[in-house]
Amino acid sequence: MEIAKTHEPPKLNHRYACIVDRDATTLAALISSYLFLPGSYLPLFLLRRVHVAQTGEEMGFMSEAYIAELMAGQDSVFIGNALRRIGAPQYLILAGLNEAQKTYLRVPKASTVIEIADASEVEPKLLPLTDIREELKCKAENILSGLVVAQRRRKRLILDQNAPPLPEIVQLQNAAVVVEQLDDPAAVVAINYGNAVNASVLLVDPLVKNDARRVQNWIQDWKEKDSAESYRKIKEEVEKRIGSISFRQFEYATFFTTGLPYSLILEDIIPFSYVHLFLKPDLFVLNSIMFADGERFGSSVVFSPVFFSDEETNSLCKFFVRNRYYLRPLIARNATLASFDFHVQYFPYDLLHICSHGGEVEGYEMSDQFTDRDGQTHTVEFEEVIGVTPAPDKPGMVAVHRKVIPKTLDGLGWMSPELNEHGLPSHVSLDMWKCMLESKGRRRPKGRVAMSCAIACADTIHQGQFHALASYSSPIVFNNTCWSWSEVAAFFLACGARAYIGTLWAIDNDAAVSAARTFYESLFSGTVLSAFHKAAKSIDQTPSKGIYVYWGLHFTTLPPAQSAQQALSKVRNELVNSAERWVRKIESTKIEEIRRNSIQILRLLMRELLTHFPSDASIELERNVKNRVPDFERKDIPGDSEVLSAPAGRRSIECPVEFRQGSRPREHDASGTPTNFASKEFSENGTSKIV
Repeated sequence: MEIAKTHEPPKLNHRYACIVDRDATTLAALISSYLFLPGSYLPLFLLRRVHVAQTGEEMGFMSEAYIAELMAGQDSVFIGNALRRIGAPQYLILAGLNEAQKTYLRVPKASTVIEIADASEVEPKLLPLTDIREELKCKAENILSGLVVAQRRRKRLILDQNAPPLPEIVQLQNAAVVVEQLDDPAAVVAINYGNAVNASVLLVDPLVKNDARRVQNWIQDWKEKDSAESYRKIKEEVEKRIGSISFRQFEYATFFTTGLPYSLILEDIIPFSYVHLFLKPDLFVLNSIMFADGERFGSSVVFSPVFFSDEETNSLCKFFVRNRYYLRPLIARNATLASFDFHVQYFPYDLLHICSHGGEVEGYEMSDQFTDRDGQTHTVEFEEVIGVTPAPDKPGMVAVHRKVIPKTLDGLGWMSPELNEHGLPSHVSLDMWKCMLESKGRRRPKGRVAMSCAIACADTIHQGQFHALASYSSPIVFNNTCWSWSEVAAFFLACGARAYIGTLWAIDNDAAVSAARTFYESLFSGTVLSAFHKAAKSIDQTPSKGIYVYWGLHFTTLPPAQSAQQALSKVRNELVNSAERWVRKIESTKIEEIRRNSIQILRLLMRELLTHFPSDASIELERNVKNRVPDFERKDIPGDSEVLSAPAGRRSIECPVEFRQGSRPREHDASGTPTNFASKEFSENGTSKIV
């Protein structure tokens, strides 16, 4: 079956790629004006600023080296994967990077590296490599507007504080890309993309710091307290940015935002989609282009603890089987935290559908004191959310999964202007995080914790703290749970999803089932965006009107698999390839923590192959793995039985708190009522005992 595409993705510029410091907005814009080609997208990667070089040696917990590895190390893995997929560019430009940042990069041997330290080096180093373009002079404060004009008129930007006003662009295109103009190279990524797809690029004011959280609070007050004033505030924020634009003249619009739901106020009058400016927009756009042609594995995962008697799960499983997908159903007792965690991250799939409870959860208030490395004493107040799951090797005990959220430091709001005025050294925040993560202070029940997030599993909650998706692929995720557009979405988007559907508030079950049915009925006959728009419009006459948000691009598609046998073969082959990659990682690392964690993942992969794809080849692979990884069967490394066991006959220990409106909301049934964490006694070794 061939999909009739209504929109094509831009081509990739294979001659150039650029890795730029995350703080170098002006430099990213200048380079982009030189390298832009109409209809072609320039791979522009953002690398977070660190000042500690990668050594490959052991690191102290929450040390500066540890944090640098979490930041630049994670970025470099995703960038390296992307460069391998698109092929080595002829020229790889490193822009504004310090020496520490460069140590995290793995540069393709076939690429010629060009290093640009600052704006003064752009012209002499890039002009000889590009076509001759006229200059467009621009003031530094207008650099983003200047980039829009320069790319549209095929000119190169020159910084000049005496530059005249920029010329206007009056011709409208058939689509709109709306960009909140942050002082961040992420806005440059958005402009590069908008001009690559020949859309009208419209720059609007960004949200101020922490406004995304305020928007989420307004949505909650509007839906939970029927606050017309809160809805008015959301509408005001949207209209002061795009109120004068008539979107009916466009075929579609994409919003590059830090968290403003434009489509809610615009009532989905045309297909709308989003890209998050803070959640790896560089990789989101690039993955969407690279995987735009659709099928990769021909595999899907459907997750549901079966909390609802009339959910979409059964019909959805039949849908994927009918379309020749390899289906991995994680249903009822199989929908455990451990199974969900493994499959979301390391099992190869093209689409993940989640049907469960979701949203912010109940937690605790805590406080503790710590002494920083300068000998100064501080007090931190924070909130904590906990999930627990039975530990098979410790009868009567459960493993605890924690998320901590700082509230105040020395009495001042965390990340507040008042705290910033104190100019505390960066190591104080590292010492603070270490204190919170290791704290054994007294827990005080709080109720719902803002900025927490979870997906209910059959045995506990998963807080979405993923490191990868779909065996480091780029899947589509339909999270048909409540409040799933923001906090939990961040993990999926940052880890590589190329499309993500979530909800702005608590969706009632009838609407959730109806929207899912409509979406999948249309999925294989056009783009994901067109199927999403039909699904969103199908519930316009319900209290859930406007609830769905689509993080994705207009050209993304997903076709049916060619054959069930081929899909099975692709999944098995990817699992084998993944196991081999983890073996190589174990053989090469010098860091014991990475080695230990990698062995645990390797065990899970081998268990998957031997259980679901048994063959002589799988047995031989296990034998080879044991020979190459002597520690594979070490007793002090948690085994797969500890990770994947599903306690028989057990319902949730606790579920996310639901705050729902509508006729039949997806609320807890009698057997899924959350228990009170106050009934648990926490032990010193990081587990808890039920008392």
